[in-house]
Amino acid sequence: MKQKRVGMVTLIGILLITSLSIAGPNMQPGQWEITTTIEMPGMPMKMPPMTTTQCLTKDNLVPKQPSRPGVNQPCEITNSGVNGDTVSWNMRCADEGKTEGHGEITYHGDTFEGVIKMISGISGKGRMQMTLHMKGKRIGECK
Repeated sequence: MKQKRVGMVTLIGILLITSLSIAGPNMQPGQWEITTTIEMPGMPMKMPPMTTTQCLTKDNLVPKQPSRPGVNQPCEITNSGVNGDTVSWNMRCADEGKTEGHGEITYHGDTFEGVIKMISGISGKGRMQMTLHMKGKRIGECK
């Protein structure tokens, strides 16, 4: 009898953990306003924050990056994953500088915060690092 009870408690625990991991992060789908600030070592002046809006869903948890000056090529998201409320991914851009990066955001229901660290080749300047800090807030339903 005691073994059946232990087995049942174990089964319930496994089902609970599995259902929580399938549910995904604590994120409310909808239209999000995302503000990004960029840090670049050696930059003589601080760049102003950029604010964009986009639709984020449970199937589309990674925000698209704001376009970069002079770069029209899209970035490919690879190795994305979810751990609790945190979404992480790697990215590779098809630009001349072969930009690569790693991003991570943590959702808090109708807000998120995160960071993307990128390295890009700049002609005549070698490899350059950028850190993008993002804050997002849900502003309504997707349009």
